[in-house]
Amino acid sequence: MALSIVWLALALFRILWCLAPQTGYIHPDEFFQSPEVMAGDILNLKIFRSWEFNTSYPSRSILFPMATTGFSFIVLKTLHNSGLFGSILNSYSLLIFPRLYLTCLSFILDYSIYHLACLWGADPWHSLILLSGSHVMLVFYTRTFSNVIEGVLFALLLLFVAMDVQQTSVAIHPKEEERTNNKYLIGVVLVSGFFNRPTFISYALMPMILWLSHDQKEKFQFNLRTILKTSFSIFSPVIVTSFIFIIIDTLYFNLLVSEFDWFMEDRYSIHKHIINLSKNLVLTPLNFILYNLDPDNLSVHGRHPWFTHLTVNGFTMFGALHLSAFVSVIRIITQKSVGTGRCHDPKKQQFDKRLRMQFPAPPPITRYLILVYFVPLIILSLFSHQEARFLTPLIIPIVIHSVLNYEILRGKAVIVVFNILCSVLFGCLHQGGLIPCLSYLENVLHSKDPIANQSEHDLIFYHTYMPPRYLLNIKSDQECIRIIDLGGSDVSILNNTVNGLHDNFSMHLTKCLSKHNGNNQEINIYIIAPGTVQDDIKSCGFHWKTVASFFPHLTMEDPPDISSFLSEDGLNQLSLYIFKVHTKSKI
Repeated sequence: MALSIVWLALALFRILWCLAPQTGYIHPDEFFQSPEVMAGDILNLKIFRSWEFNTSYPSRSILFPMATTGFSFIVLKTLHNSGLFGSILNSYSLLIFPRLYLTCLSFILDYSIYHLACLWGADPWHSLILLSGSHVMLVFYTRTFSNVIEGVLFALLLLFVAMDVQQTSVAIHPKEEERTNNKYLIGVVLVSGFFNRPTFISYALMPMILWLSHDQKEKFQFNLRTILKTSFSIFSPVIVTSFIFIIIDTLYFNLLVSEFDWFMEDRYSIHKHIINLSKNLVLTPLNFILYNLDPDNLSVHGRHPWFTHLTVNGFTMFGALHLSAFVSVIRIITQKSVGTGRCHDPKKQQFDKRLRMQFPAPPPITRYLILVYFVPLIILSLFSHQEARFLTPLIIPIVIHSVLNYEILRGKAVIVVFNILCSVLFGCLHQGGLIPCLSYLENVLHSKDPIANQSEHDLIFYHTYMPPRYLLNIKSDQECIRIIDLGGSDVSILNNTVNGLHDNFSMHLTKCLSKHNGNNQEINIYIIAPGTVQDDIKSCGFHWKTVASFFPHLTMEDPPDISSFLSEDGLNQLSLYIFKVHTKSKI
């Protein structure tokens, strides 16, 4: 009872912290691989469409963004248009609605791990608590990453495979209906995961090998006949699910560029429709794979040493649980090496005996979990671009492995402190000022002041992560508001940008200013930058004032000076600032 209450408390905390909201900004993909695109399509907001969704070479399937953030925005738009709750379309609701949807989906992992723990002989409530208390669940699984969908599908695949294998092993005559349902679900999940992120194949590899090589006689027969026989059982759901993804992607990306007019013309027969459709098919996973096979493309996103996942990222995501997996690997290798060959030397026999006592042989399920954990880790390490969030689906096998390896649970204090620190780092500190800053700017841009509404606004983001435009709640046709993302550019580019905006102001007057000839019109140029680059802005020479600041904001690309933390400047370096440039133009 006590353990169930702890899990309920952690589950409630997961939801409430999502609603708080979390201000930490982990990675731009959280916004630009789903909500940014859907906000433009459904809410007609000004957005930035990332390279994955360009119409010439689309590399992301649109189905999951539509089914998650797209559905969330449809609900939000419906509530807003109904007027029952007033004007609820703002930066907070735009941020929270998709996140809350994904947070609800994350409880599929709780459901899966409970049943997997029961099937595999682990304590289900200890597994649930270790899962729910992890910063991976509290922070990463409450965000709109495609990795969250990948993790949910991976958990379902593990569960369906385990259930199907269990049915064939326990029952003398397993119910054919239950087995058929599992096979259909396995096929659907496998294809859905592949279209969501083709890297899903690396996660599915070991569960599918287990499933394909397991026959109805409680045996694992890794031969071609067994594999082909089992593969054919999921042929129909694989084909149907693939067809659905391809058709939806084809319709979406062709309609974006108005290349689908032929489909609306009645004079074409169904036969010609099919021919034209085949000529315009969009295969997003293929485009994704071809893009990532090019080393030059990966270098644009950052290159990392091959061991980054195995060392830095593994410990960043799972801490001591990652270490326990390495200990199990050592045990397995030790047992294999000690158990091979016969030795007649008494000293060697005594040494082997001590080794076996020091490193007892892990049970078969532990070996399976180690493979499920390390095989995708190693495969993903073959690619030069490695980010910690890519490992989020591995939370299921590493948690159950750690519960089975109960020694790791003795260090509860270390696990708790680690997860608290990482939750604060990723959930609050990391780029933590940018989301509140966008909310503040939204209020400024939607001010009821008629003069402010008719002014031009230039928002320059300097040395911050990419700002999600949709959180500003600007309609796509509002040309008097411009967002300029300079990223980590040199200060000279910032200087040239500001001076260029001022010098060319009269050439870029829009309808917002056409009715105010003869008045002094202020050019609203805002620079959004972290406190660690404040000296660079001062060196530019133009006059500015601080409009607002947002604490905390930790940027690892421009880290704060540790020696200044104890001084007043320490808080300044851990803040994000909005600077307003003093420039006026006579119209």
